[in-house]
Amino acid sequence: MIKINKNDLLSVSREDISTLFPNLKDRINKGDMGRVLCVCGSYDPCGAAMCGAAYFSAAAAYRCGAGIVEIFTHRKNYEALASLLPEAVYSLYDAEKENEEDICARLISQIKKADSIVLGCGLGKSELARSMVKTVLDNSCVPLVIDADGINILSESEELQALVKCRKADTVLTPHPGEASRLSGKAVSDILNEISHTAVSIAKNLNATALLKDHRTVITDGEVTFVNHSGNAGMATAGMGDVLSGIIGALLARTTVSEHISTERGALPFTLYRTAVAAYLHGLAGDIAADAVGQYSLTASDVLKYLPEAIKSNR
Repeated sequence: MIKINKNDLLSVSREDISTLFPNLKDRINKGDMGRVLCVCGSYDPCGAAMCGAAYFSAAAAYRCGAGIVEIFTHRKNYEALASLLPEAVYSLYDAEKENEEDICARLISQIKKADSIVLGCGLGKSELARSMVKTVLDNSCVPLVIDADGINILSESEELQALVKCRKADTVLTPHPGEASRLSGKAVSDILNEISHTAVSIAKNLNATALLKDHRTVITDGEVTFVNHSGNAGMATAGMGDVLSGIIGALLARTTVSEHISTERGALPFTLYRTAVAAYLHGLAGDIAADAVGQYSLTASDVLKYLPEAIKSNR
């Protein structure tokens, strides 16, 4: 087994995909493939809905092998979501008719069923959203992916950051440079000049795996660092990060696999390696989609469509 030099920048290739997507046994059930809870999507009484973020994260989780995907979201998102993803399980709340305490109590009951959680995609920054972030951090003992508004809410609260640091289970943070700026206090220009250093700093400060998005995304647990080499400029469109969060959530939900995975590079931490493979798979699907539709026409829906082909690419 090769010893990993912590100063090396590692990368994922197509061969790594088959490591996490082996041939399935004939006798298997949906529980074996993990249950992903997506605490995503919001609804503003004035009419602004963010159900698309919930759809992309949940659909990507299903496309990457999750056995059950549950969406915890506002009741008014249900009709659109169910028409797009009837396979999902829905836990719905009505922020206009229910109090915050009851909604968060229901969320706790769903947290207890999950094998991994995706938090923050399209969640908004309402007081209820902040309470849901705190509820997840207080009550979850499974791998957690925090994206988008989840990161924005986290960046404004030292109390919530402290909860992330002391979690017993692994946490993955997936900021783009703007979110990383709010989280770290650094200017975006400085972050772009030192992507790897910033990602390592975030990972160490919050005791988490950091995936810092850029032309070459960096994934690190503060000790070992991957640089992703898949993907293209056409992926700079809305919804792409939600798809990535769902992919990570699906790969982390398979908690029956050992904490470390043996590869040709040696033994790599469970969460770091799976997050790095998720980033590569996401970019590869984007590259396949760009070949089909062109970079200018590329959408998150295209990446979802081509995820199966990316997964099969090394078979």
